[in-house]
Amino acid sequence: MGDGPENRWGAGAFADTVGTAPANRGGWPWRWVVGAVIATSAAGALVLHLTGYGQASRPDLHHYTLSESPCSGDNLKPLTDSFATEHFAAAPAAIRTGPALDLAQCTLDAQGSVGAKWAVLYNAVVTVQLHKKTDPAPEFDDLGGPHPLGQNAPWMAVVDPSGIVTSSRAQASVPVPGLGDSAYLLTDDDGDETLTVRHGGAVLTIALSVAEQWSGPGGAPPPDADGYPQKPPRLNAFRPALVATMRTLMTALSR
Repeated sequence: MGDGPENRWGAGAFADTVGTAPANRGGWPWRWVVGAVIATSAAGALVLHLTGYGQASRPDLHHYTLSESPCSGDNLKPLTDSFATEHFAAAPAAIRTGPALDLAQCTLDAQGSVGAKWAVLYNAVVTVQLHKKTDPAPEFDDLGGPHPLGQNAPWMAVVDPSGIVTSSRAQASVPVPGLGDSAYLLTDDDGDETLTVRHGGAVLTIALSVAEQWSGPGGAPPPDADGYPQKPPRLNAFRPALVATMRTLMTALSR
């Protein structure tokens, strides 16, 4: 009993049981522990890298390219055929390319006449965004999806190479089936319409505004029989033409 623990268990008995003890007797073998943790972490990181865990895949661009202006050729012909004019002016496309985003925007303007003394102005803005690294789906659905009217309604926005240009708030957002992965038609309180489509990492938008102007004498239309200012002749709805034009544009840019 008086010999102490070392004599009771026998000198070196513990070392003989578990093997030779590390040099720093009485403490944890920290270098061994740290080395094991580093090796395990490295192996785990290698497995995660090889399996792709935590890595977002690049969006599928479905062969869309910006080798030509979206407003060139007959890309907008279904829409322009619905205008009451044959005279159009298309501005050169602004195109920017980068490692994460390619962007092109062009505008088309036209002027015609409806009725005897009314002129009509058409403006179409076409924007194509190719997101090469980040999936645009969440933001696209937040901006284009149905929203309550009023202050919570989304802005009908057209993105140009320098930023975002906003117009009036959308008063209606209608899903359009059969176009890309997701599509919405937004209409504001002036009747202007914006059709926007997401197909993989590509986002294509056609924003159309139509304005009628009195072209007769007096600078303003005379009152009607009830004393109210005369209204211009009702133009045909452009929704079918917008959808047909978007199909044509998507086909032209993904060849």
